[in-house]
Amino acid sequence: MSDETQKQLAIETHSEQAELFANRYDVIKESPYQNCFTYSRKRLNHLLDKYMPERGEGLKLLDVGCGTGYHLKRYKDRGFDIIGVDGSPEMLKQARAANPEIEFKQCDVDHIPLEDNGYDVIMCVEVLRYLPDISPCIKEISRLLKPNGIALITASPILQASLYPLVNKITSGKQVGNFTNLKQFFHSSGELHQKFEAAGFGNVEVHGVYGGSINWVERVAPPVMPPLLRVWEKIDSLTADAPVLKHFANMFLVYARH
Repeated sequence: MSDETQKQLAIETHSEQAELFANRYDVIKESPYQNCFTYSRKRLNHLLDKYMPERGEGLKLLDVGCGTGYHLKRYKDRGFDIIGVDGSPEMLKQARAANPEIEFKQCDVDHIPLEDNGYDVIMCVEVLRYLPDISPCIKEISRLLKPNGIALITASPILQASLYPLVNKITSGKQVGNFTNLKQFFHSSGELHQKFEAAGFGNVEVHGVYGGSINWVERVAPPVMPPLLRVWEKIDSLTADAPVLKHFANMFLVYARH
């Protein structure tokens, strides 16, 4: 399967799941420990907030692969001048409904029709894992970012303790249970450093967001997750981004600057 076909398949899959994702994101604020998805986004929000400017007046924020617009909705009240882009028309339908005052564009994340060096902050959440070649998207983000601007980009670790890269290799070829039948792509911290530096970033940090080995508990005993995740977070906050251990996290957050 060609890279372009694989990207289009990911867009179509996410269009089919747009309403599902919108519903998932709706419960994060009220029930962040409801399941592993809501918990993972709580952990990601914590780390994003750590690196995002506290106020956004006079700053332009771009969300590449904005999906349902959840992250832009979180930051719109901070004063940022915001725009979101995504390849899925159904995701953008959800994003526009939730954020009627924000501008959105449908486009390929490797070819974004916006001006060079135009944005102070660029986010890109859960996009690289669906790209057969991540370099064009990273280079495009570098092109769009202002000098000394901030890029906050997630990636899926190849060594994650949940063993999901192996699971995805099995389930991407056929439907198994409720796993999404879509090939995904995984990266090491070293590879991410190399790709970002090749794209022109001079300051690159790779952080572990959360440890996902607990995901398997949810598969067999969903009702125990809310209290278990509250306990797990106390461990997770100490270990997910620790040296060595971060390589086994279930999500990376790359913090990069020119």
